[in-house]
Amino acid sequence: MFIGVLQFAIRRARNKDQNADKKFWAREAEANNVRRKSLDDVEYVAIDFSRLPVDVLSDDEQVASFIKDLTDLSKEKIINLTGLTNTDLKMKYGVANLPYLSDCDNRFTMLIQILQKWNDYLWEKGLKKEAVRIMEYEISIGSDAPSAYRRLASYYKKQGMTEKINDLIEDVEKMNLLTGKSLITDLKSYLD
Repeated sequence: MFIGVLQFAIRRARNKDQNADKKFWAREAEANNVRRKSLDDVEYVAIDFSRLPVDVLSDDEQVASFIKDLTDLSKEKIINLTGLTNTDLKMKYGVANLPYLSDCDNRFTMLIQILQKWNDYLWEKGLKKEAVRIMEYEISIGSDAPSAYRRLASYYKKQGMTEKINDLIEDVEKMNLLTGKSLITDLKSYLD
């Protein structure tokens, strides 16, 4: 009896997987036939240096390197495509725009990586307020880096700024993240 139920469950799961695969490949085939579309609704990210602590430790070689990398990157087109698949992008903008969009999104990833390294560096130097400015900026442009959210939540808790933890939770809820639920659970733990 148990074996029969188990076999039924396995068959049912296999059929669901096959249906999901069929839907995925059908949508992918459809996306591969979408012609180039306008990029007029794309929101580009412009690096706002006024929101970053560029004057702090500016004579430090490592900080100067971060600022130079950001300055170089600011001359390029940057788009945050977090939560969108290649299939989504092809459906919305056409397959011909995918390489351009991917390049712009890769630059967004580079931007977040530089900001993460910079805030880590300042944090280690004891410049927590300056590191917080970087993390807050990072989140304002749509970063999905869990470490920034967690570090900010910890900082806010120590500063008695629980309303800002709630803001972080709201930010995560608005994003389409694979790890969103677990990150929200982590952030809520800082409210205790």
